[in-house]
Amino acid sequence: MPRKPRRSASDLPQHSETWHVAVRSLRIWITPPGEDPSRPFVVLIVSLEAGTVQKVELVPAPPTPEQIGGMLFQAMKEPPTGTRQIAHRPSHIEMEDAELAAALASELVKVGIGVKHHPRPEAIDEIVHDLELHLRGKPELPALLSVKGVTPDLVGGFFAAAAEFYRAAPWVHLTDQQTLAVQISGERRARFAQVMGAGGVEYGLVMYRRWKDVELMFSPVDHPVEMFPPEGGHSLFFDVVTLVPFDDLEAIERYAWEVADHQAYPIPIVYKRKSEVERPSRADLKWYEAALRAIPIFARDHLRPDGQGDYLHVEATLLVPTYAGETSVHIRYPGGTLSRQSLPVDTGAWPALEAEAGDEFLVFDRRAMEGMMAKIVGHSESSALQKAQDLMYRAWEEHNPGRRIILAHEALDISPDCADAFVLLAEEEADTLGRALEYYQRGVEVGERALGKAYFEEYAGHFWGLLETRPYMRARLGLANALWELGRKEEALPHYWEMLRLNPGDNQGIRYVLLNLLLTLNRDAEAAELLEQYAEDGMAEWLYTRALLAFRAGGASQGAEDALQEAIGMNPHVPAYLTRRKRIPARLPEYIGWGDDNEAVSYAAHHLSHWRRTPGAVDWLAQSAGVAGGQPYLRTSPPARPKPKRSKSSKSKRRGKLSN
Repeated sequence: MPRKPRRSASDLPQHSETWHVAVRSLRIWITPPGEDPSRPFVVLIVSLEAGTVQKVELVPAPPTPEQIGGMLFQAMKEPPTGTRQIAHRPSHIEMEDAELAAALASELVKVGIGVKHHPRPEAIDEIVHDLELHLRGKPELPALLSVKGVTPDLVGGFFAAAAEFYRAAPWVHLTDQQTLAVQISGERRARFAQVMGAGGVEYGLVMYRRWKDVELMFSPVDHPVEMFPPEGGHSLFFDVVTLVPFDDLEAIERYAWEVADHQAYPIPIVYKRKSEVERPSRADLKWYEAALRAIPIFARDHLRPDGQGDYLHVEATLLVPTYAGETSVHIRYPGGTLSRQSLPVDTGAWPALEAEAGDEFLVFDRRAMEGMMAKIVGHSESSALQKAQDLMYRAWEEHNPGRRIILAHEALDISPDCADAFVLLAEEEADTLGRALEYYQRGVEVGERALGKAYFEEYAGHFWGLLETRPYMRARLGLANALWELGRKEEALPHYWEMLRLNPGDNQGIRYVLLNLLLTLNRDAEAAELLEQYAEDGMAEWLYTRALLAFRAGGASQGAEDALQEAIGMNPHVPAYLTRRKRIPARLPEYIGWGDDNEAVSYAAHHLSHWRRTPGAVDWLAQSAGVAGGQPYLRTSPPARPKPKRSKSSKSKRRGKLSN
């Protein structure tokens, strides 16, 4: 069969019509897996008479004249859908790029199309803007220089201070739970600041205008927007270039503002209650500049450990350089006193931000399995306590949080010695740490009473293997954890040790919590003893911590190097998180596997600060692991809002966290 001759542009009918060709670099980012982010280009072919877009195409790089020619021919052959146009060629084509017009003129003239260079019409700008908004999904942040009174010199000073702050890494000394009062000269009152970065997720600074705003952030609220004061919540994030407004990027290039690192573009944001974002005012930027200069100096030169995992009270006045001259900054630690008893029970993401309304998080609670085990074993007698415990097995299976709480109270009505009922109430009814502590204490007391002194003497070393011990062990773990969260770390220690004595098989993973606490309290000798007690443990938590303790004891010795290489051999993913080549995700993995990336994330989330606070340890790790040339962390999603404290209504989503 003879091949159908190929149709050319000259075969198409010609209309008296002008097409405009625009090639623009879009103000959006694309980041293919494993590649650096880049800005795509859009080619727009518009009919000026018809007011229609004849063709739009996204390309990853500036298109060549040959590519543009092919797109023009395609637009002639295939009119836009939804119109009554037929395939045709225009009589004239305008091009914004003079070189492009010259390159295509000779070929287009051959098919009777006139070509000329012409500036872009305003309508094209509107089309490109609408396309960018569609692809971005929301409006871009306004530029810093768009704020009234903000000048290039002021923003330049802010950028320089931010770069110095980032390089100084004050998150090595401070956590986002430790608040500073920072007053700069010229302001009547101190503002309050928390350093982000100790957890390795977000880096930066959170600022509050009043102490009551700090208290609001750490209070149980029904919706995350309620934690922001009416005038907005202030945060400064360090992040990658893909999150910087393009107007700011152009200003960075124009004014040569300083940026410390590819992950350290400073992005100050004001979060509003109506899900809006703004940029900080002139006064806010002046405060940021002075505070960013002063806080690293204060953390390095004035903070002194109190021996309990915190710092002694201290205040100092510092003189720091700013764009407007030397500025006095007075800093006090702590900035105020939060009643830990009234702090929310847990932290994490809000359900409303995790799923659409009506979605259910039906997470299986492994404690419900004990009910099935109890039925298999059977009971020699049906006591009130056993009836109450059977009700708790039903509660662990229940998906409705309100019903779970009701069942716990019903269990206590049957038997006041039901420790599991107090555990559930601590997890799901208590809205503050103080109330949770009370429930856990009651659970431990009634658990001890129900088991009896003789039981502890006879079965020590075999707990958890006996079903009747598990409610007590859960209550005691909850009590120890609550004491730690309340800052009563020394009180928590003996509980962890005692649980390991009662159950050296450690079904609950107590040794990992205890190891972290010992390192927090700088009890390296006890931590080494614990490592030796479970010497066969091959998890990252054990192997990498053994290497860290060896480095603390003797520097980069052969023993430390051997321990580190063993750890890297078992899980090579850990160094990337400890050396900041990768950021720790905001949501920790539900499950971890031996030697996988989830295990690396979990280890780094709990032990990053110990490595950072050991002088030289991270550099040694980076050199030994050879991660210096790794792929840097990149992302295109916006920084998370300051993490709210979890309300009691959301705790039911985290079932299944305790080991069975």
